[in-house]
Amino acid sequence: WLKVPPVIFRKCVRHTASGFLTAMAARYAVRTTVVPEGAAVPEKVQLKLARDKTLAEEKTVAVAAAKKDHEEQRAALKNRTQEYEKEYSDYQKKLIDLRREAKLGGNFFVEPE
Repeated sequence: WLKVPPVIFRKCVRHTASGFLTAMAARYAVRTTVVPEGAAVPEKVQLKLARDKTLAEEKTVAVAAAKKDHEEQRAALKNRTQEYEKEYSDYQKKLIDLRREAKLGGNFFVEPE
């Protein structure tokens, strides 16, 4: 008889940005029980081992999908930030050019509000 300590598994169902349904959060531990070869294993324990195996597979898939989503979000954030920085610097350069142009023409430059 194989003694396995009772572990409570909580299933979290949530939708990610990509629409992928995750059935288990990455922070939950999945038991890894090693059964000695040739040992008699009761049917209930075999069922639990099979359940743990499927939960571990689901977890690896969910973790990989979450990591991919996170990388995509970070890349999109970086691109947006670069676009905003370029827009801001272009606007500042335009204002500088307008100031110089006004000064060369003997006029005053009034900044837009």
